[in-house]
Amino acid sequence: TSVRDSMDLKEHIVRWGKVTVSDGENDVILSGRKDDRYFPPYIYTTSRMKGEAGKDYHLTVEYSGRKVTAVTTVPEPVPLEYVRVHEVQGSDEDIESKKYQLIGGLKDNRDRKDYYKVFTKVHGQDSSYVSSFLGLTDDAILSDEIREIPVNRGYRHWKEKNYYKFNDIVYVRFCTLTAQGYEYWSDFEEMQSLAQNPFFPITTDIRSNIQGGLGYWTGYGSTYYTIEIGAESSDLQNPDNVGL
Repeated sequence: TSVRDSMDLKEHIVRWGKVTVSDGENDVILSGRKDDRYFPPYIYTTSRMKGEAGKDYHLTVEYSGRKVTAVTTVPEPVPLEYVRVHEVQGSDEDIESKKYQLIGGLKDNRDRKDYYKVFTKVHGQDSSYVSSFLGLTDDAILSDEIREIPVNRGYRHWKEKNYYKFNDIVYVRFCTLTAQGYEYWSDFEEMQSLAQNPFFPITTDIRSNIQGGLGYWTGYGSTYYTIEIGAESSDLQNPDNVGL
């Protein structure tokens, strides 16, 4: 019942933990550092290891006599067939006030089980990729044909800034997920949807794949795209980029 400020989380950051990632051949100890792109503004990272599709990655975190572990796989990435810009019907005549949506074309591989997640980042407005509103998909609902999925702005923008605007530069990160990653994001999105509804209280925790702790450790098979709203060309830029 006490009043808590989000800044209080800074008091609980573990700055001197030993965080190790192993791919079965190499063990890398991550370095902790301040990073204002995230909140709380502290991360553990390394430039000595990059995720590879199909590989397993083991996480071990040790601090003050405690030890937690997890394992994940980086799935094979599935590129989008296209990302199209659609003007929202009924938006203002003034070009500076027009509203736009992004739609992605996805062709699922029916020979394997896949889960998909969309993240977006708007140049000059987001410091990092944000979970896209309604951006989680289980391929059980997809057909063999190309299926269109929304590429919405992130949850943090959804109430006040539902749509993209003219001249926005949108970076899209389209990911394949593990089953554990899908479970985490499914619970997370349900919690966000219900959090402000007093008639449907949240009574369950977000599922975790951390042994001995809470949270999630998951690999993403990622492809990246850059879309300029209103530009003459919206060609997708799709580097061969896969990451944890």
